[in-house]
Amino acid sequence: MAKTKFRYNPQTLTFDTVRVPLKRRIGRFLLGMSLASGVFVGLGYAFTSFIDTPGVMALKRENADLLLRYDLIRRQSGELSELLHHIERRDNQLYRVIFESDSIPASIRRGGYGGHEQYNFGPSAHAEMLRQTSEQIDELAWRAYIQSRSFDDVVELAKNKVLLNECIPAIHPISVKDFSRISDFFGWRKKHPVTGVVAFHHGLDFAGKIGTPIYATGDGVVESTSYSFGGYGNQVVIDHGFGYKTRYAHLHKINVEPGQRVKRAEAIGQLGNSGRSTGPHLHYEVMVRGKHVNPLNYFNNMSEEEYEQMLQNASSQFLD
Repeated sequence: MAKTKFRYNPQTLTFDTVRVPLKRRIGRFLLGMSLASGVFVGLGYAFTSFIDTPGVMALKRENADLLLRYDLIRRQSGELSELLHHIERRDNQLYRVIFESDSIPASIRRGGYGGHEQYNFGPSAHAEMLRQTSEQIDELAWRAYIQSRSFDDVVELAKNKVLLNECIPAIHPISVKDFSRISDFFGWRKKHPVTGVVAFHHGLDFAGKIGTPIYATGDGVVESTSYSFGGYGNQVVIDHGFGYKTRYAHLHKINVEPGQRVKRAEAIGQLGNSGRSTGPHLHYEVMVRGKHVNPLNYFNNMSEEEYEQMLQNASSQFLD
C-alpha cells in the first residue's frame, strides 16, 4: 500500500493531500535503483579485490604448483647438463683419444636447435621462464643425440681396434741392421742439403746402402707409385685407412703397384738415391688426416732380434 503524503495549509488550518507526479515517482525509483546497483557493484568489486573466490583460490594454487614444478625441472635440467658435460669431456679426452679419433667440437655438440622465434609463449607473465626452460630441454636433447652418435662411433672404433693396430704404421721401414743411422730428423732444418734454404723436414731420412729392402710399416693399400725428378724421385704412398698414410721416397726400385694390398713388413721397394738426393737414403713420412707427424712417435721399441724375427714371419706368410 502506497504511503500518502500531506502538507499543512495555514490558511485553512488543515492538512491537504500532496499528489506526487508519476514521472517524479518513476525518477525517484530509478535513482534509488541506480544507487543500490552502484553500492552492490562497489561492494562486489571490493570483495573480489581483497577476498579471493573459491575459483580464484584454486587457480592460484594450481599456478603456484606449476611454478614449483617448473623450478624443479630447471634444477634437474641444470644437473643433467652438468652430468652430460662430464660425459662429453670424457668422450673427447679419453675414449676418442684412445682410438685416435677427432674430438667433437663444442659448436656441433651445442648446435642444432631453433632460435628465439621457436619459443614464443605470447604475453604470459612467465613467458621468459618458459622460453629458458624449453630452450634448455631442447639443448639437452640435441647434446644427448650427438653423444649417442659419438658412442656409436666409439663402439665401431673398438670393434676395429685389432684392424687399427695392424694398420697403424708402427715399425721401422728398414731393418735395424741395414741402416747405418738416421741422417735427418723431423722438424726445421738449419739448411736444406740441396737448396741451402731453411726448410721444414716432414719425415725421417734413413741412411743405408742402395738395394736395401724397404718394408711397409703397416697394413694398407698402395695409393700411388710415381717418380719426381725435382723432389722425391721414386716414391710409394700407402693408405693405411683410419686417416693414416705413409710415404717412402728416393727409392732405387719399386716392388708394388697402385691398388695393391700390402701387409706390415712386406717389402715394397729398395733404398736408393733417386730424385733430389745427396746420397743413398730413404725419406720416410707419416701423415695423419692430411697432417705430417713425427714418425719417431710411431715406432715400436723392438730389438734387432725381434725385428728380424718379424721379417722372417712376414716373409714366410707372403710365400704361403
